[in-house]
Amino acid sequence: MADDAPFLGTDPASILPKGGHQVQQWLSWAGGHSGESYNAFESLTEVDFGLTDRVQLAATLAYDWDRTRPPGEPAATTSLVGVQGEAIFILAATDKNPVGIALAIDPAYDTASRGIAVRLLLTKYFWGFEHVLNINFENGWEKDDTGTWIGNGAVEFNYGLGYAIGQHWTVGLEVGNQFTFDRLVTSVNFKDAGTAVFLGPTIEYDCATVIVTAGMQAQLPVASGRTVVNDYRSDAERWRAGLRFTRAI
Repeated sequence: MADDAPFLGTDPASILPKGGHQVQQWLSWAGGHSGESYNAFESLTEVDFGLTDRVQLAATLAYDWDRTRPPGEPAATTSLVGVQGEAIFILAATDKNPVGIALAIDPAYDTASRGIAVRLLLTKYFWGFEHVLNINFENGWEKDDTGTWIGNGAVEFNYGLGYAIGQHWTVGLEVGNQFTFDRLVTSVNFKDAGTAVFLGPTIEYDCATVIVTAGMQAQLPVASGRTVVNDYRSDAERWRAGLRFTRAI
């Protein structure tokens, strides 16, 4: 299996060896909007393949379900099935360079949205800790009620700090800062961005055949933008949690 850092939203600059295969099953929940009831669940089944020692490919089947209920109104529920892809290119290997560097390209598709993300992945081992930083540039298009495709964008900075405790356990802390825009990333002004910051712990157990990773995050009261209520982004979840199972095949 790849060097699987103990994070749920931050990927290390490492991949499977050439010819390696693994499957990952992700389960995640997000909940809590200011002023309304909100719950969302997501299931991702991902298969990874080491094409070369510097290139990894992945294909993912995604299922999304969410329910929103404003006060005094009926609940609105949506569910979607989609597919995602991923290609990771190692630019500097972590075992041969002071900092591991990789580039990831992630397309996504379902019946109501399209998207593509380009991510810079950085990894540094220092004093027994694993430091991982991701800088993500995301563009998406969503279909409105009239069938018109509306573009939007986001820039995310995700950082994870991991530390191994013994042979099987690793603990971590993960923080994410998301800037969202009502237009594509290629034409944004950061002054117009809505921001939300998430922070929370993670834990990982490696039993040789399966790696289990769990974590949760809370939105911090430091948000900015037009949709802020009591220092929280009202259109972003207040809490989120995830569970991932990784197994070589």
